Parts: sequence; structure tokens; C-alpha cells
Amino acid sequence: MRKSFVTVIAAAIFAVAIPALAHHASQAEFDKNSPKTISGVLTRVQWTNPHVRWYLDIKNEKTGEVETWMLQGSGPGAYKANGISAAGVFPIGKTYTAMIAPARDGSNGGYVMTWTLPDGTKMDFWHDYGDGSGEKP
Repeated sequence: MRKSFVTVIAAAIFAVAIPALAHHASQAEFDKNSPKTISGVLTRVQWTNPHVRWYLDIKNEKTGEVETWMLQGSGPGAYKANGISAAGVFPIGKTYTAMIAPARDGSNGGYVMTWTLPDGTKMDFWHDYGDGSGEKP
């Protein structure tokens, strides 16, 4: 009995520890000190945990090729708490402009700092709350 109890406790600790280890600070993955502005056509939105993701098709100015960029934000619950939802805010097929903290690994991606919607509305999605996380919209 004692051996199975220890096994259950060890499994519970392991199950809790894995998600904690998997979480990362946005500043480790994205460079907020080198913001970049990009514009493109929104092709897809994933309004799911742990982070909302937007996919934009952007024309590369050097090659003329269209590249897909994946932009990341906070979790959907944080946006919902601030009155922003998936429905109606980000229609597919429209052109958006985003100021992003680019991916440190040089990939076509970044963390959204601000959005400029097709109608010209600007939305600030990055705030520094003193902890450097930039995780709250």
C-alpha cells in the first residue's frame, strides 16, 4: 500500500512540474528591444491556450516572395478579460499591420506589441508590468 501511495504522489508531482517547466518568458524568445513593423493579409487565427496565434502572409521586400509569419500573443483569457474576443475583431482576408518583438531565432515570427486593424484602429497588446514579461494585454 505504501509503495502505491508513493507512486501516486510522485506521479502527481511530475504532472504538475512538467507544465511549469514548459512555460517560458516572452523576452527569452522575442526581442522587445528591436521592434519591427510588418503588414500582411491575415490567413488564420488560433484563439487557443496557451497563446493566441495569428498567421499573416507578408510579401518579402527583397525577394518578392510571400512568406507566412506566425505572431503570438497572450492567452485568450487575458484578451477576453480586456474585452477582446476572436469573434469579429480579426476577420480573415484583411490586411493588418503589427509592431512586433521579433523572434530571437530569426524565424518569421514575433510577439505582438500593437495591432493596427484594417479600419485604422490601434490596439496595444504589450505592456511591461515591471516584471518584464509583457504577457498581459
